[in-house]
Amino acid sequence: MTALEFEARVVAWARSLPDLEAFVQIGSRVQPDAVVDAWSDWDYQLITRDPGLYQNHDWPAQIAPCWSVYLERTPRGVMKLSAVFVGGWEVDFVLLPAWQMKLVYWAMAHPEMNALYPAALHRGMHNLRLVAGPGHRVVLGGPTWERRYAGLATPWSAPEFTFEDFRFHAAGFWRHAVWTGKKILRGELRAALRWSHVELREHTYAMLAEEARLGGYTPRPEARKAEQWLDARRRQQTALSSGPKQRELALALLAEMELFREVTQGVATRRGFAVQDYSAVETWLRTELARLVG
Repeated sequence: MTALEFEARVVAWARSLPDLEAFVQIGSRVQPDAVVDAWSDWDYQLITRDPGLYQNHDWPAQIAPCWSVYLERTPRGVMKLSAVFVGGWEVDFVLLPAWQMKLVYWAMAHPEMNALYPAALHRGMHNLRLVAGPGHRVVLGGPTWERRYAGLATPWSAPEFTFEDFRFHAAGFWRHAVWTGKKILRGELRAALRWSHVELREHTYAMLAEEARLGGYTPRPEARKAEQWLDARRRQQTALSSGPKQRELALALLAEMELFREVTQGVATRRGFAVQDYSAVETWLRTELARLVG
């Protein structure tokens, strides 16, 4: 089965749904600047009157023989079903209630009422612009939904990186740096490796993203396409290499601490933020880790 044949199966299945309002393709396959190859997956927003009907592992088999199904609530608060079909074809279906999408698009078309919108609606608009703004295609839904998605072109400013965000990431980094450092010193090396990637790096990239934004770049969340919005120096500094060895992990943590302090100070200076003094934490960590690196 070719990619075109498989894609036709997906669309034919969606067309058969009685509760479907719209079926919209997002992701790399519809982004003008993206590289699409045989390994690229498909991403769709499945907009229905009852998305709960699809919160199970059974229905992907209606499309094609299915190897694997994974259902999750994403960090953005939406339900997503990811299926791997025969031949390795992979599809992500974001399950969205039609009434919510209609509300979000109505709000997006009326920026003059921005001050009246609740925080939840702002998050919905921001998340939609993140995932569908870089590229989308209304596969099913007709002119009505095409007009709604055209609202993505309405100028909206990105949510500001506030002092509360700054303080949260600064405090979070040093809290997780201490935890990672203790795991390294204790010899729990795989836990340290996991913690550094799952927890610690999130705070580093949040600061790097704000630094890039202040420098005129358009960063993506979760370090996506970071190679395009990090400058050469930051790309080198973030090329951290470590494995489950004490010395390697200690060196990587020391390098990340140096990077984070530098980026934090730069962001604080440009934004006029007060920086809490974490030098005592950093000094303690450097002293302890120095015993491992020589």
